[in-house]
Amino acid sequence: MPPAAATYALDVDLSRRYGVRRYGFHGTSHRYVSRRTAALLGRTVEELNTIVLHLGNGASACAVAAGRSVETSMGLTPLEGLVMGTRTGDLDPAVTFHLVRRAGLAPDAIEGLYEHRGGLRGLCGDNDMRAVTGRAHVGDEAAILALDVYCHRIRKYVGAYHAVLGRLDALTFTAGVGEHSAVVRARALAGLDPLGITVDPVRNDADGERVISADGAPVAVCVVPTDEERAIADETAEALGLR
Repeated sequence: MPPAAATYALDVDLSRRYGVRRYGFHGTSHRYVSRRTAALLGRTVEELNTIVLHLGNGASACAVAAGRSVETSMGLTPLEGLVMGTRTGDLDPAVTFHLVRRAGLAPDAIEGLYEHRGGLRGLCGDNDMRAVTGRAHVGDEAAILALDVYCHRIRKYVGAYHAVLGRLDALTFTAGVGEHSAVVRARALAGLDPLGITVDPVRNDADGERVISADGAPVAVCVVPTDEERAIADETAEALGLR
């Protein structure tokens, strides 16, 4: 990523000494999916500006310009960014100080809270999106809030990454939730029509690798299954000069 995207506004000497910067994760998936998206659209990856939404139990967004990541939602660790199954995602750092001073929690306990008792599980007790959407469908208030928070965070990142890229050609959902939850895809992108981002309900409810936006939409919204194992094998073959 460019330095402006990778750098935290922290004391520079301290950051350099201890390697504090935004690294990001899911890179293998984002690389593979951005290239598969280009192939699906009959374009080269160098032509496209793409947002990839890797939504599984862990989740991250990535802005890809001409095949290179220019921004991603995870940071020093996989804890930053989108709401996840059990991880909080973005959180005011001062929440940690508050919990130390007011709740008397130790750093290890707080880390466990953020990693294992946050996200969807922290909000409603379930970290399986199928259970959350099922409960929300029958009016469970905790599940409705969890789904709203989850989708709101995605929508916020999509808008921000659209601004970072300047021009957006494609937006692709991948991983367990991204590939299989029509509810999440529709709700996360609701209201983004002014940005050229729309979802066709019939295409959204289908299966497999596909475009789910309407024909002629300014931004192609896609679903592309990730295949990190194949991506690793392909890159290994390249490194060994086998292709």
